[in-house]
Amino acid sequence: MPGRRYVPAMAGPDERWPRWADPAIAAAVAVVALVDLTAMHPTPPAWQYAAALVMACALAWRRRAPVLVLVAVLGGILVHDVHGALLNNFYTPLTLYPAFYAVGAHQPLRHGAVAAAGGLALLLVSTTIEGAPLGDYLFVGLVCLACWGAGAGIRTRIATAVEAQSRARLAEERQARTAAVAVAEERARIARELHDVVAHSVSVMVMQAGALRRMLPPDQTRAVGVAETVERTGREALVELRRMLGLLRDDAERVPLAPQPGLARIPELVESTEAAGVAVTLTMDEPPAGVSPGVDLCAFRIVQESLTNVIKHAGPASVRVSVGFPPGSVTLEVVDDGRGGTPAAEGGHGLVGMRERVAVFGGRLSVGPEATGGFAVRATLPLESR
Repeated sequence: MPGRRYVPAMAGPDERWPRWADPAIAAAVAVVALVDLTAMHPTPPAWQYAAALVMACALAWRRRAPVLVLVAVLGGILVHDVHGALLNNFYTPLTLYPAFYAVGAHQPLRHGAVAAAGGLALLLVSTTIEGAPLGDYLFVGLVCLACWGAGAGIRTRIATAVEAQSRARLAEERQARTAAVAVAEERARIARELHDVVAHSVSVMVMQAGALRRMLPPDQTRAVGVAETVERTGREALVELRRMLGLLRDDAERVPLAPQPGLARIPELVESTEAAGVAVTLTMDEPPAGVSPGVDLCAFRIVQESLTNVIKHAGPASVRVSVGFPPGSVTLEVVDDGRGGTPAAEGGHGLVGMRERVAVFGGRLSVGPEATGGFAVRATLPLESR
């Protein structure tokens, strides 16, 4: 929706780890803690075992509750401080540093910073209770801060990448919807124009059938009946065409009173383009007799759209327009020597419209920049309907 900003769910740097990984790590650290504690104290009290196990087992929740894990580890360290065990065992760093990393990696930056600051404060209290030198605290504190920073940095980088991917996906979906709307609009516009052409042709057929019926002698009843059938069927077809045209047109759209344009009006397009300041060279063969109204209109629209793109997007340029009629087809070529950028056309739908028009008649369309600079539109339309 306009005005709304999409924010993806935050992701930790190790969210792809299997669920059993954290309990396995916690179990391994617990074994190390028990072995280390037994080696240091042949007969340690039960509460000391309990504190060590709490510190180690808390790591199993490092992704789901990182702040509570940090509190549990620091609480265990405070208990051990009474016995001077802050820096004199192996398992304390194995629990302390991962706890700070987890806070950085799995908590929002602001909350994680507050938790890390509180953890460093508790660590200072622990060092004071133990009576360890300040240098020891500074070393351990810097390592803890580095662990938190590493987790926070990786989290931020991954979150940024996830957001970029989400935005790219939304942009692709938005572009696809826009393209679909453009195709639908162009198809509707082409359908309206083609219906106008067909309606005009059927009207001529009805008039000719009526004239033929009136010209036939009354005694030729069979021929008169055929003419009446053609005339009646044509009028019924006109009624259906007008009904369909009413569905295709917008309420505010007026039915055009002028005849549909065609190849004969391409020189007018050239004149209007030159009036806009673009030099145009037109090469046009004499159209053969019997070009269908639909192809006639389609060829005109392709040249019209191409020249419009030249005016809008080519910059200072000259353009060459060629219209030829090899056997059974009409070829159109509009080549400019401007910047050669891809034209957006009006509303971004111009190229879509050209492709749809050419596809209706089973023709071929080539659109793209030239190797020597500029932009070219080339189309071939069959003169005979397929």
